[in-house]
Amino acid sequence: MIGGVSGTAAGIVAGDDTADDGGETTSEADTADAICARAPPIRLTPACSDTDENADGPLFCITNDSEHAVSLEWRAVSPPDERIEFIDCQRIRVFGEFTDVIVTATFVGASDEVGNVIEPVGAVDGERTIDVRELEQFPDDAIIGSVEAFREGPVVPGIGALTASNPQFDACQEGVFGEIAVSDDSDERAAESESGEESGPDPATLETVTVPAGATTCFTADIDAGDGPVAVQLFREGAMIADRSSATANSCPLPVRVGRAAPVTMSTRLLQSTLGACDPSRERRDE
Repeated sequence: MIGGVSGTAAGIVAGDDTADDGGETTSEADTADAICARAPPIRLTPACSDTDENADGPLFCITNDSEHAVSLEWRAVSPPDERIEFIDCQRIRVFGEFTDVIVTATFVGASDEVGNVIEPVGAVDGERTIDVRELEQFPDDAIIGSVEAFREGPVVPGIGALTASNPQFDACQEGVFGEIAVSDDSDERAAESESGEESGPDPATLETVTVPAGATTCFTADIDAGDGPVAVQLFREGAMIADRSSATANSCPLPVRVGRAAPVTMSTRLLQSTLGACDPSRERRDE
């Protein structure tokens, strides 16, 4: 189905991680060029689930591939059992039991015309990673704009049980299309945000972090919820730009020890194999 761009509800995150869905590990087959093409410049990644025994919880990393340092805020929360996480511009992970999922993706055609594909992509049984590059109904350069999950029929856009939209839709367009081809309806997304916080998060609940350009900052996150998964919500100027859970974290460990101390910042190059981070200098050399 081809039509105009639509979006429902504020979405959840970007970043790269190893996806295990039905025995297939998609990230292992990804090239560095493909990762860079689909990844926003600021990414949150659930890096390790088995951190040091003295650590405060699972390890998360923020990568900044932009040319300037960024100041961000984050908080740890207990993730809902049913949720949709944006891994990057072309991949999502859906948690829950759903009879079908509709993905809306935007692309730019050969004549520079912007199109929108709205297609059901099948059921979810507990957990599933969906990569639009692996689905023939989506063009190779399509970026995910919104997702809608259904517990039962009919599968009609707008009546799903769970919805999410890409919080870094503009950044994905700049990375994949080279420009913002479709204006992001930020007012609509803010009004339908899953967070339910119309005026933004309570500053008292947030931790602050500054990530230098070309660097990655890693930190532990914990909540008083026993041994269950932990989610980190990442904000920039009061707007949520990422929401990832430790349920998708790999068993690392990272090549650096992160315990109860302050966040650890290092060159993204050191973590490239773990986080699939982009290397802007390599892109410039290849041009």
